[in-house]
Amino acid sequence: MEQKEMYDIGELFDFLPITLAELARRSKLNEVTLARIRDGKRTRRDTVNKLMMTLSEIYGIHVTIKNVTGMNVMQNRRLEAREQKVQSNL
Repeated sequence: MEQKEMYDIGELFDFLPITLAELARRSKLNEVTLARIRDGKRTRRDTVNKLMMTLSEIYGIHVTIKNVTGMNVMQNRRLEAREQKVQSNL
């Protein structure tokens, strides 16, 4: 897959050069969890981060929550409040 600014989670799954079972093994995530992420179901941030690290290794590109669309990542309200506080102090 070529390096670009933004990716869609669907395309990352569509062009996956390994099976979903192998992706599950490498990312240490359940296949059902991977399917839920692919289908846009709500997912915890740490779970998505594990997947992004594994996909980065597989594709040889840098993918993160910030440059992949189509995922429904749960909001971390404490983290958001902390970031907002830091921004207001600048």
